Amino acid sequence: MTPDAMAETLAIRQWLERRRAAAGMQVEPGALARSPSWRLEDGVIRHASGRFFQVVGLNWCEGGTAHCQPFIEQREIGTLGFLARQTAHGLALLLHAKAEPGNVGIAQIGPTCQATASNRDRVHGGALPPYAAAFADETGSRLSDSRQSEQGSRFLGKFNRNVVVLSDGTAPVGNDHRWAAFDALRPLLLDDFLINTDARSVICTTPWELLAGRAPFPGEDALSRALSQSFRAPVRMETLARVEAALRHARHATAPATLCPVDRLPGWRFDPGGTTTLTDGKLALRHIDVRAASREVAAWDQPILDSQGEQTIDLDGRHDNGALHFAFRAAWEPGLGAGAELAPTRMGEDRPEGKTLLQARQSDEGGRFLHDVSLYRVRDVTSEAEAPGLLWLSLSEIHDLLPRGFFNNEARSAISLLLALA
Repeated sequence: MTPDAMAETLAIRQWLERRRAAAGMQVEPGALARSPSWRLEDGVIRHASGRFFQVVGLNWCEGGTAHCQPFIEQREIGTLGFLARQTAHGLALLLHAKAEPGNVGIAQIGPTCQATASNRDRVHGGALPPYAAAFADETGSRLSDSRQSEQGSRFLGKFNRNVVVLSDGTAPVGNDHRWAAFDALRPLLLDDFLINTDARSVICTTPWELLAGRAPFPGEDALSRALSQSFRAPVRMETLARVEAALRHARHATAPATLCPVDRLPGWRFDPGGTTTLTDGKLALRHIDVRAASREVAAWDQPILDSQGEQTIDLDGRHDNGALHFAFRAAWEPGLGAGAELAPTRMGEDRPEGKTLLQARQSDEGGRFLHDVSLYRVRDVTSEAEAPGLLWLSLSEIHDLLPRGFFNNEARSAISLLLALA
């Protein structure tokens, strides 16, 4: 990094701290029974407008075991978009210090615009989300544009449009947005609770050479050299064919999930008058009241999922003729619109073997999940025995598949750690 980029990285951290202090968001326990906007109707928890999202019950069977759980159903395709401007050293992105009630730290760096269709239509009665109009114009110069899923373990059929639009680079409106060169932003991908899940998804699905303004991974350390070689490796058509075959098999190996009344889930306690609406002792659906100085509306209430703990998500790598390849699984999840996508090597299991190369903690999707913390790690397991069923991909193959919607949300977040060295 140049001295100017290092100074800008520090300035971004300081800016976010100031925006966190100014966010003025207060989150208090609420209750579904006292909500003026949400109600249980025909076994579904929904908003009075019929928009935003609803909470449904879902039944499914996997590996011979029956499961049931509340899911957030939000069929609207949201917009996750960065405005970008060209510089002599790659792209600069317009960042948003986005305050969400479920974020650790309340405000985290998000895309320029992060909005549901309901918010774009101003169903909440408040202001239009900042810069939403820039992404509604289909004639703009789009540097990337793809449809990507959200967490299939808690969202039902949810997709977002991940988009980067070329801008004239005009000065941001207000203090919650600022321009930042990608070269200054990328080290922050390894900071805990600083860059949110949505920003990571848009960044990693944008062409990496375009982001950096050069061939990525130029460092002289051993890890950067192994990543550079992996990125320059030819895309193996037979490997992509194996990926597609594995996903087809996973999609047909499990019966589809079925809807059921959310208030009658077996093994779940339903209490509309309490702050915990639903719980099975592990996952909980809570109700919260929110006040915010920096959002389109000043106050609202909503259901929010609480995983009540931290999980570890690992992406394993191994050296192959000097290049790092990474292990993914074809994973079926009940909420994925496609049925199955590529997932990281492990989710929810802490394996001590191997060497951790990169890591960061995230609080995923702070608008729908309450302090849902995951420790993401990239690990070198070159000397370890290979587990069955893994798909080993080079960075060139990962880069080829990303804009095509092949990777789940957790895989994209894990991949984003690698871009700290891009």
